[in-house]
Parts: sequence; structure tokens; C-alpha cells
Amino acid sequence: MKAKAVIEVVLVFCLTMFFIALVGFSPIGEWERQTIEYPYIEYIVMIAIPLLILVITRRDLASYGLSVRNFRYHLNIAATVILPVFIAQIPLAFVDYRQWSGALVMAVVNIALLFALGWILKRKPTLSEGGTMVGAVLLISGSRLGAQLSPAGHAISSFIFYLFFLALGEELLFRGYIQSRLNIAFGRPFQFFGVHWGWGIIIASMIFGLMHFANIYSLVMGHWQLMPWWGFWTFFGGLVLGFVREKTGSIVASTILHGLPQAIFAALPAP
Repeated sequence: MKAKAVIEVVLVFCLTMFFIALVGFSPIGEWERQTIEYPYIEYIVMIAIPLLILVITRRDLASYGLSVRNFRYHLNIAATVILPVFIAQIPLAFVDYRQWSGALVMAVVNIALLFALGWILKRKPTLSEGGTMVGAVLLISGSRLGAQLSPAGHAISSFIFYLFFLALGEELLFRGYIQSRLNIAFGRPFQFFGVHWGWGIIIASMIFGLMHFANIYSLVMGHWQLMPWWGFWTFFGGLVLGFVREKTGSIVASTILHGLPQAIFAALPAP
């Protein structure tokens, strides 16, 4: 069962990356690069494939973190730790995360952030999965918002992309589908600040780092370059987001924490 789960998530990951590359190399991808600032279509693919697999196989969506039960609780969790998450992004302005020195700094920062979030959230209740699907709801609302506000310019386009497409896509695939599927197979026998976790969070974070190591979007852009140090430190970032997913039983808070800092920084005018 464990081997089957690992093979399944690896195949789904590879399938998702394949279709993302396929879109990037297609005329649609060429049109997107010429007319749209960000790879919206590729992230729609990242959202659609795991969601489609879950629906086709009739999985319980709530057990995969696609839950809006106790939505106020998820917002409260995100609001409680958003400041340290923002602070953890600041070193990116001063180091090159693609080089070993910058990657080591970001790895240490994310390890410290993981312990800080564990300590801050230890008195907050830990929820189990339950509720209704959230992924498609956020995708639809985000795409409609983009359609309505995209003429407002770069800031709004950046904000929408990072929060409703990049963050939602990566959280749904890695913390929603992959981590949850592996939790079912491996269980969650360990505890960290009272939160149960298992090999699911480790393997999901490794695959998350692998995506950044492979740097597939640079391949689509025609200047492919492997980024091993980017992959190295994003593994630790995956642990932080995976912990939040285990704490809340949903990808809502992890999506907000993943996307909101990037959305705000990207929306700020260039100096």
C-alpha cells in the first residue's frame, strides 16, 4: 500500500509537469508569453489535474484538505502567523536563493519559521479534515476577479496570480493531493508541537523541492537551467506549509500563507 501510494503521487506529479510543459510549448503557451505577464494557464493545469483525479476516483475531498468547514478558524490561523511568514521572506531581498549561500540562509530561516509557527500555534485547536470542496471555488472566484480587474494593471494581475493561481495550484497538488495521499498510506505516527505528522509531509516536501530543482518553467521559456539550491531550500519551505496543513486539516491557511506575501511583494511598484 505504501509503495503504491508513492508510485501514484510520483505519477500524478510527473503527469502534471508533463501537461504544464505541453501547454508551455504549445501555441497557447506562446500566446500567453506574448500577451499575459504570468503563466496562468500552466497553473490552471496544476489545479485541474489533481482535482480531476480526486473527482474521477471518488475520493473524499475533505480528507485531501479541500475543506471550508470552520473557515473563520483557517483565516484566524493565517492571521496569527502571517507576520513571521512575512518576516521570513525579507532575506530574499538580500540573498540569491539560487546559489548555495542564499539557499543555506533560506533553509535556516525556514527551519526557524517552522519552530516559530509550532510554538505560536500550539495553543490553537488542531482540526481534522472535514467540510466541502474549496479548490474549485477559489479557482473560479480568482479567475473571475482577474477577468474583471486585469485592466487595472500590473499590481492587480500580480496579486491575483500569486494568491489564486500559484499558491492555490501548488498547495492543492503538494499539500492537498500528495501529502494527504501519503498520509493515508503511511499514517501520522509522530508529533510536532502536538500536531500529528508522518512521512507524507517529508516526501511531499521533497517532491516540492524537486519541482523547483527541475525549474520546468525555464525549460518552457527556452533557457532551461537546473536549480539544485532552489530545490534544496524549498524543501524546508514545504515543511512549513505542510505543518500548517496538518495543523488545520485544510489547505486554506497554507494557501494564504504561501500566496499572500508573494502577492503583496509582487504587487508593490518596482523601486
